[in-house]
Amino acid sequence: MADVKIAGLTKYFGDTLGVEDVNLTIHDGELFVLAGPSGAGKSILVRLLAGLEEPTEGDIWIGGRPVKGIPAKDRDVALLFQNYALTPDATVFDNVAITLKLQRVPPEEADRRVEAVAELLGISALLARETARLSVMNSYLVALARAFVSEPQVLLMDGPLANLEPQQRPSALEQLTQWQRELGTTLVYTTQDQAEAMRIADRLAVLRAGHIQQVGTPQELYDRPVNCFVATFIGRPQMNLLEATVGEQDDKLYLDIGTANLEVGDEHAAVLAAYEGQPVVLGIRPQDIFDQRAAPPKPSISRSSLRVRVEEVAELQDRHVLTLSTGQDTFTALASPSSVPTQGVTLDVVFDLARIHLFDHDTRATIV
Repeated sequence: MADVKIAGLTKYFGDTLGVEDVNLTIHDGELFVLAGPSGAGKSILVRLLAGLEEPTEGDIWIGGRPVKGIPAKDRDVALLFQNYALTPDATVFDNVAITLKLQRVPPEEADRRVEAVAELLGISALLARETARLSVMNSYLVALARAFVSEPQVLLMDGPLANLEPQQRPSALEQLTQWQRELGTTLVYTTQDQAEAMRIADRLAVLRAGHIQQVGTPQELYDRPVNCFVATFIGRPQMNLLEATVGEQDDKLYLDIGTANLEVGDEHAAVLAAYEGQPVVLGIRPQDIFDQRAAPPKPSISRSSLRVRVEEVAELQDRHVLTLSTGQDTFTALASPSSVPTQGVTLDVVFDLARIHLFDHDTRATIV
């Protein structure tokens, strides 16, 4: 186990940016997720940590040791890609034990460690089988066993579940977190799937175009996103973003969204006063929008309602997602489990103003 510290890490491929000025600390024994869309820089960052790429600028420490310039084989990290790189005509035992042989671990100790990790991962019955005959799930488990058995200071996993069937991934994620806790391994995991990130991460970093947008626990990023990108990347269905203008009447601030004026609570007024007469972006999650007739009895529910038409009703797991249109804006809400409207009907909806997010119109950074 070890912590990982990254300072000013930048990587260019010619004139093409990989990552820029990454500063990050990953704690000892932490399950840390690098999340973001394709091309965000997740895999490049993992390759830099592994020593498969050298940075243009910046430094990396693993377990307090600077590793810049140290070859991959000497960094005491294990790397698991989407391509498991198993030797097909070798047995599972030999595939798992190969790293121990390279490390010159004594045969008796190597046998003990292979058998122990195989039992932990539930693949003891496969040890004598050739890997060419394995299912995709078992191939993943063998690759994971090979990574765990070397007892690395840090395990780097770059999209390792992409080959599995969608229905296999939830249980694979649950097992991975259990094994990681039992072994106490510092684990860095990359994914494009925010649901995966939210499910397993102790903390996560959201990347975009080679830059870290925000670092924190899943709940921190969900509740307090630093900008519009993080706000819409984290959470499904994603946060609605609506154009609004800050207005003032009778010494009260309100948000003019075109079809309604939403009053601004005292908790937001001090900050928004500087934006009076200016455009802002209003963010609200679908679960914080209610049919006026079924809204919870909370003082933060908006007094002004919006007349909307239900354009679409879609099932998402155990919920129904409504696509609503004011004629000017389109946004989503969740239907009450006891009352799912049909497509084409008209509703009056209200917002929970205690749950709104406001962003600067130009920078897209969070105001409140």
